[in-house]
Amino acid sequence: MHLVGRCSNPSGPLRAIFEALPDGHITRKAGSPARVAPEPKLLKLGNGVVQAAVVKVLATVDRPMRLAEVRTAVDALLEQPVSKDSINSCLSMGARGNEPRFERVGRGCYRLKHGDQG
Repeated sequence: MHLVGRCSNPSGPLRAIFEALPDGHITRKAGSPARVAPEPKLLKLGNGVVQAAVVKVLATVDRPMRLAEVRTAVDALLEQPVSKDSINSCLSMGARGNEPRFERVGRGCYRLKHGDQG
């Protein structure tokens, strides 16, 4: 509650800055840098997010896919780049154990185990 009040009622100096700004759209002066703030860093995706995306991609195509194909499709699905190592780890770990989700059909080539749609 206290923080909301501070944001809603700025201090005198901050209020003066707001009041000094012109009304309407602010335009960039010629010759000034195109970006004032740095690009925000993308958040690190959790392993479950990557795994769910890999499962969805493999379920959608319903055929074996190479690592590069899976990565391209996962990048598009999540709308951000995912490291090759994350995809590779997800696929290789998911193809092991008592109940594997993926089947390795060749070097760097995987498919979703039948009946495992997520």
